[in-house]
Amino acid sequence: MAKRIYQNGHILTLDSPLPADYLIAEDGKILGTGRGEPPALSGDVQRIDLHGRALMPAFLDPHSHLSAVAHRQLQLSLSGIGTPDAVLKEISRFLREKQLKKGEWLAASDYEPEGRRLTARELDAVAPENPLVLQYTSGHMGVFNGAALQALGVGADTPSAEGGLIEKGPDGTPTGYMEETDFVTRLKKIPPPDGNKLMDAFDRAQELYFSNGIVLIQEGLAVAELLPLYQALLRAGKLRAEVVAYPGREDFSAYAEAFPRTLDGQNESERKNGPARFPRKGPRGNFRVGGVKLISDGSPQGRTAWLRKPYLDENGRPDPNGYCGYPSVTKEELEETVRFCTERNLQLLVHCNGDRAAQAFIDAQLRFGSPTTRPVMIHAQLLGTDQLDDVRRAGILPSFFVAHVYYWGDVHLSNLGRERAEKISPLRSALNKGIPFTLHQDSPVVFPDMLETVRCAVTRKTKSGKTLGADERIDVLSALRAVTRNAARQYFEEAQTGALRPGMRENLIILSADPLQIPPEKSADIRVEETIADGITLFRR
Repeated sequence: MAKRIYQNGHILTLDSPLPADYLIAEDGKILGTGRGEPPALSGDVQRIDLHGRALMPAFLDPHSHLSAVAHRQLQLSLSGIGTPDAVLKEISRFLREKQLKKGEWLAASDYEPEGRRLTARELDAVAPENPLVLQYTSGHMGVFNGAALQALGVGADTPSAEGGLIEKGPDGTPTGYMEETDFVTRLKKIPPPDGNKLMDAFDRAQELYFSNGIVLIQEGLAVAELLPLYQALLRAGKLRAEVVAYPGREDFSAYAEAFPRTLDGQNESERKNGPARFPRKGPRGNFRVGGVKLISDGSPQGRTAWLRKPYLDENGRPDPNGYCGYPSVTKEELEETVRFCTERNLQLLVHCNGDRAAQAFIDAQLRFGSPTTRPVMIHAQLLGTDQLDDVRRAGILPSFFVAHVYYWGDVHLSNLGRERAEKISPLRSALNKGIPFTLHQDSPVVFPDMLETVRCAVTRKTKSGKTLGADERIDVLSALRAVTRNAARQYFEEAQTGALRPGMRENLIILSADPLQIPPEKSADIRVEETIADGITLFRR
């Protein structure tokens, strides 16, 4: 492969020194960067003229769900459709167009009810012969129709699980609405789509990530049901991205057996302290197990995140019953999972939206964990500024879902009040304390657009245009580092990617403009023009 010189643009190393005038690469590795004219090189040299565009490290996805993004390619999207009549009309249209067979499942995503939510009985009126589920955008709750409840074996005598809810009407029959544990466990029982269709959906999902400059994608909760699918994708050579999976503790052994730990590419320090490594080439393709995932609570917009203080009622007062949401796991299960990972030198990712859930994770990690495993607090929405010192002491890396400020900031103001809502995703406070953090989009909850999450971190604007927590805004450079350098550190990859320095992988993106040179509110106009992984172009506009 010829040496390549990238020049005539804005080259952002995200390292020191920050800007460069040229970058030289060969065989998928960066040879060097510099100011002024590039040196004369022997042999074949390919000169890549950036034409004033920006070159920077490719984005690394700190948290999302690749398989769910693939499944969304096959589902009915209800984005922007929330009124009961409009939703029912859209379902009827979809059924007519797709001509689903009797008994064939229909999944609809991006459900955000306006006013009241639909019931199983209403859904039965438009889909009497097809099991149907409406999944909320957050993925934590949804509504099943009667055919789906029957297929899943849910009836009047089915109790709600701990950490979940099966809503029932006055007569004791299920309304169709479920949340958290009860909803997620039922989703797993839905028959998978046709294999060929799902393979094609994975192609489209990966292309979506590549078109947004992302070369490493997370499978944020690798359930047992996904294991055969990933094995089939690898056998078919369908994984073009680097995928890192985090199964739950109950499924970890199956994944570890299918993808055994290897020391390929690790130095002595990484063998002692780093996560399992897997070859990037060869029969396993680009898939590896990164550690273990645990969900400890729900979502703040769905009022199921576990808080230290009650949610507000419709009058803006603390809930009269003291409702603070609830945990999805017991204290014992959380502590046992921390011990399990520490004993096996595994990274642990814990979904914590509420500050009470965050405190439970912090306490367990301080008692039973080790900072060397780099545990991650996923979402960390209501992590309190008073908890940050203990987060640093425990060695926890927060991965903030800061896009919440835009998508649900106005809802948080109603659910939590201004004081708490303004502290959603306390980025500036974490930065001031020297806590390395990452930013994610939790796709398919929102589009895998890392430039959008950068904009949200910098502007903190809600959908209605309010500024939510001006004191927690950060600068563009810090936000970019959160989805490149810090993301690489989260994956124990900081010596290989996330910045542009000699010896690192040629993981690059070319942007239509330099995000450091334009007003943050204009960053929506920036496009990813090309995405390169290990010197190979994965996407070009």
